[in-house]
Amino acid sequence: MPLIKQAPPSASSTTTTSTGKPAVPPFADCTRTTFEPGKTDWFQITGIPDIDICPDCYNTSIKPTPYSRFISTASPKPEDVSTRCDFGDTWIRIAWAWTYTQSFPDLSLLGQVAQIAPAEGKCPNLDTENEEVKKGGKPPASRVWYCLNDPKTGELVEDMTMCSHCITHICTILPSLNGIFLPAAGGQQALATCDLMVPKQSRTFKYIDQILEVAEKALDSGRERDVTPLVAYIRKWAPIPVCPKWERVSGQKCYNMASVAPEWTICEECYITHIGPITNPATAPFPRPLILMQISATPSVPSSGFTCQLYSARLQQYFKDACTTNNVADLKRKVGERDRKLVEVKRELERMRAQYDQFRMQAEYHYQMMVINQSSALAHSIGWVGSGWSVPTNTHATNESMNRGGEAALQADMIWANLKALEKEWADDWE
Repeated sequence: MPLIKQAPPSASSTTTTSTGKPAVPPFADCTRTTFEPGKTDWFQITGIPDIDICPDCYNTSIKPTPYSRFISTASPKPEDVSTRCDFGDTWIRIAWAWTYTQSFPDLSLLGQVAQIAPAEGKCPNLDTENEEVKKGGKPPASRVWYCLNDPKTGELVEDMTMCSHCITHICTILPSLNGIFLPAAGGQQALATCDLMVPKQSRTFKYIDQILEVAEKALDSGRERDVTPLVAYIRKWAPIPVCPKWERVSGQKCYNMASVAPEWTICEECYITHIGPITNPATAPFPRPLILMQISATPSVPSSGFTCQLYSARLQQYFKDACTTNNVADLKRKVGERDRKLVEVKRELERMRAQYDQFRMQAEYHYQMMVINQSSALAHSIGWVGSGWSVPTNTHATNESMNRGGEAALQADMIWANLKALEKEWADDWE
């Protein structure tokens, strides 16, 4: 959320070019991003005990690389200690990707990132207990905010604000970029949002890619960093709302074919990306598809909100087919079928997530009871020592709680696997 809202300028975004750097190994869909007890199969970076890595992340991303020599099996955690996978953290993954592509000699950068603790606290967007964050939004907060400095004008690009947590991470991972982000509002606290690190938004990684490219080009060329492309990119895209994809949003502008297919709605981002090039005389195909004449020339704000019907490769192909055949009815049919399936899938995913959360809570409860029962049984046994009697520790309640916790955790894992299978089915066959 900018401190001073400006009209969207007309600057164009930059094109990422190949740098010849090694491709970063894929990342696992980490299932241990929240704290939980009972896991004994953690990995750690040797000499950096602050980072715990789950087997999935290790086997997928690190094991196939030379950096696996820096990884060792972690010592077992106490039963009452909850742990999460630090490699599921976005900033740790960015540090890992930068380490890998730059062929750093070790993994010390990951340790530096793990120790970051800005005085103002973590990014507001990472507060998983915040209701706005749960909905995928950006909660406003009063703190010191930072903006990219445009060296050509000496002015801050205030369309995009970033928190100290994110800026500290950028400057730790990319020290060559120190100083390109400056405090906004004269360094005074102000109410704004962090527009950089927004979980589950593809725009986040597009911004990060642009920032990484500035650092990489400076290193490769040996010249002074050039933030001009980054300034242009932010000026173009920061004022444009992020594509909502399949989530219905209200109060945002969209384009449609009001007279023939009002239910076919596309967001501003997808209009600029996919419709703009074929309506621009300089890049438009010839002959121009007749269906383009049906699309509204200016965006409007639907009273009932909208979802974007052009964000995925499948939806884009539907539109390309309609451009070729000028068959709006077929486009409406395909989109309608997909929308009905979407309602069905979202309902089932919601049910499965509720079940998953329920079993996770049950597992955590039983594991906590296991620790309590174990302590109680041990205390009872020790109490007999002074009497001269030797009483064995009764582990019945402890074992029962452990078994129930294991059963609940197994149920949660099964539901999670089914949930992911349904998400994959949607992505492969419908999205």
